[in-house]
Amino acid sequence: MVKFTFALFAAAVVGTLSMAAPVTKRADSSIFAASNRYSGKATWFTDSYGSCNVHWDGNTQPIVAMSALMMGAESWGNPACDKLVRITLKSDPSKSVEARVVDKCPGDECAYGSLDLSPAAFQQLGDLGTGILDIEWSFV
Repeated sequence: MVKFTFALFAAAVVGTLSMAAPVTKRADSSIFAASNRYSGKATWFTDSYGSCNVHWDGNTQPIVAMSALMMGAESWGNPACDKLVRITLKSDPSKSVEARVVDKCPGDECAYGSLDLSPAAFQQLGDLGTGILDIEWSFV
């Protein structure tokens, strides 16, 4: 019985230590410095309303959803909402777009540094058929 209890306790400790870091409640304001450069993947999505309580038309407006790992769990009133970002295509730095943060990627669908772009933003960097682009970006 003692061995079983110890094994159960050890498994619980190991499982707890290996879990991913939790999403913070609010974005850390230090990430907004224009001198900070981020890199990741750009994907695209179609929607018209998001976690910043803003309606948009993604076919005409360049907008982005940020990683929940960067934005935090808070939605309405999040300090990342309405911030502008400049996104540059890694393979062709002459291609860039400015877009407004209006949403957050659900759960862990966007890695830290990755962004989900509206079709209007994505098409300024590449073809929608590509699906995923390597990007660098910063807050404006």
